[in-house]
Amino acid sequence: MRLFIATPVTLPFYQIIKSKLSPFIQGKWVEGYNLHLTHKFIGEDNPDNWKIDLKIPNEKIEIKGFGIFNNKILYMKANSPHIDAIAKELNVKNFTPHITLCRIKTFDKKLFDELKKLSFSHNIEFKVCLYSSILTKKGPIYKKIYTY
Repeated sequence: MRLFIATPVTLPFYQIIKSKLSPFIQGKWVEGYNLHLTHKFIGEDNPDNWKIDLKIPNEKIEIKGFGIFNNKILYMKANSPHIDAIAKELNVKNFTPHITLCRIKTFDKKLFDELKKLSFSHNIEFKVCLYSSILTKKGPIYKKIYTY
């Protein structure tokens, strides 16, 4: 089974972001119900191997600011003092906490100006879950298997 560990994310302003940035981006926007902060992509494995004891803090994760990875991924930044601690527990290297918004095919350079104009922030519950991921032609289907 294809697995990953993530925090589910709900962004109440996601449709506004999409409508403001879509004129400048050609690509695949993540469905709102699939937004998440990935802590570790596992790949093919038995879910029972990942029902482990993670130390999940009782705090909020701040979602604020935008970034672009390699001109291919538009994302929102995630910040919490404990995100790095979980990455370390899961043995994840070079971790950049983020929520993928769009997989970019092409974009207009005016996108960078538009990103500077946008100012959104939101706090989400620090909840961490094990998910299965099934890839389909219509997009991925994620299913929560376990909550840490």
